[in-house]
Amino acid sequence: MVGLNGGQPYIDGPVGADQPYVTKTDNGQPIGSFYVQKVIGVFQSVADVDSYTDKNGRLLQSGAQPGDFKYQFNANGQLDSVFAGSYQPKAYYGINIGLNYKNFDLSIGGYGTEGGKIYNGKKAFRQSLMDNIEASTAENQWTPSNHSQTEPRANGGNLPASTYFVESGSFFRINNVNLGYTLPAAIVQRTRVISSLRIYAAAQNLFTFTKYSGFTPEIQPQIPLSTSLTNAPPSTSSPTNAGIELNAYPAVRTISLGVNLGF
Repeated sequence: MVGLNGGQPYIDGPVGADQPYVTKTDNGQPIGSFYVQKVIGVFQSVADVDSYTDKNGRLLQSGAQPGDFKYQFNANGQLDSVFAGSYQPKAYYGINIGLNYKNFDLSIGGYGTEGGKIYNGKKAFRQSLMDNIEASTAENQWTPSNHSQTEPRANGGNLPASTYFVESGSFFRINNVNLGYTLPAAIVQRTRVISSLRIYAAAQNLFTFTKYSGFTPEIQPQIPLSTSLTNAPPSTSSPTNAGIELNAYPAVRTISLGVNLGF
């Protein structure tokens, strides 16, 4: 981004709860870049909390407990925020394959992106201990016997916007697969009714290779939940708030069988 209103950044990307905005469009950065606090670890003990001080020996996170996130502070003892990438991928790519062997035919189509980021807003927007969480979060969270370096202790949500919620959006999707068999003409013509017969199996959205933990890495700019629920102002879909998963529905996998007849 260059020449942005004389250098005035544009803040957007409302998520809700304690995360009103998570993107910042600024000169020298990709449009809609995530601008959040940087998680540098998880406090493992009270001594770990007490030793995290500024240059004057003052505690940087005085209210923290073992199992809480440790956030990065700058040299002046102020909570730091960093640009953590954007939804804009560095590359888009696709592949189409068609094969024929005797009476069999196979076609495969797929596509993907590389280098983009996604903000897992559905994981960020948790305001109650009764909200659902992913199994991986529950199984890997910090406990006195499981000193995780990546997952915090059980909490009621309302965590600040941070790099914890920014995940890789790279993916490759096998989108269409079609396998067919055409009966030999000599066999079909014996019916004296049909001239060709092909049996096939088709699949759509068969599999997606991705490290993203949310529903789908392929999302569009979207309007967040109502302001009464999110405590955030309304926002229209735009590139400045793209890549935030709030209420996206996962892509549906479809498998079908069929017959093509020629008369």
